[in-house]
Amino acid sequence: TVHEEDYSKEIIFSTDDFEEEGHLLQVVTVPPMTKQRLHLHREQTEVFYILEGVAVIQIRAQDYVARPGDAFICDPGDTHSLWNQSDEDFKVVVFKINKPEEDDTDWLEGGEP
Repeated sequence: TVHEEDYSKEIIFSTDDFEEEGHLLQVVTVPPMTKQRLHLHREQTEVFYILEGVAVIQIRAQDYVARPGDAFICDPGDTHSLWNQSDEDFKVVVFKINKPEEDDTDWLEGGEP
């Protein structure tokens, strides 16, 4: 498990596990009362599938309540963030498609869900 400033992630399948390059499957956990910073990816697409908890996910300045069983897609350039306002962990499967070897994340200032 890798711990970041506002979330942790567990890699399920790394880019080496896929025959095609640029794919990654991970489970991201956002702790209670935590906002994930607004950001975008220049090249990769992310598909989210909600496992546990309830949070507000913002994609392209639109807020959605994300619950278990919900799914979302963020295309390259789509700004997105997450806000877990509950007292429980929020867990989401993240499938990264076309993930470059170098980080393509732009963290944006002032981003609140």
